[in-house]
Amino acid sequence: MPAREPRDQTGGGSVTPIGRSLQAVGSLDAEAAIVALGFVTASVGAFVAYQAFRGYRRNDSRPMLLLAVGIGLLTVVPFVVARGLQVVAPLSDAQYILLITGFDIAGLSAILYSLTRA
Repeated sequence: MPAREPRDQTGGGSVTPIGRSLQAVGSLDAEAAIVALGFVTASVGAFVAYQAFRGYRRNDSRPMLLLAVGIGLLTVVPFVVARGLQVVAPLSDAQYILLITGFDIAGLSAILYSLTRA
């Protein structure tokens, strides 16, 4: 008698090959993927912020400086806070969320000011 295909969790048909792959991924692999994606986001954000900073230096444009600061606050700082601060000063989840949300608001405010001067 042939082996039966495992069923999916919803009670439907058999599990697809992608479903089997996702089930094989453990929590350690998922956490590593989250850290890797955060690192990629921070790296791309740092590159974009650097390009905006180069535009500020080339054109002596204050809005470009504020754009660079805002992008850095939105992309780089949350990754550094979430990963680096855990080692130095462990905080509760609520404190991390509050801190990162503060940086997000500051970054968005800097970008808003750079675009509208409002």
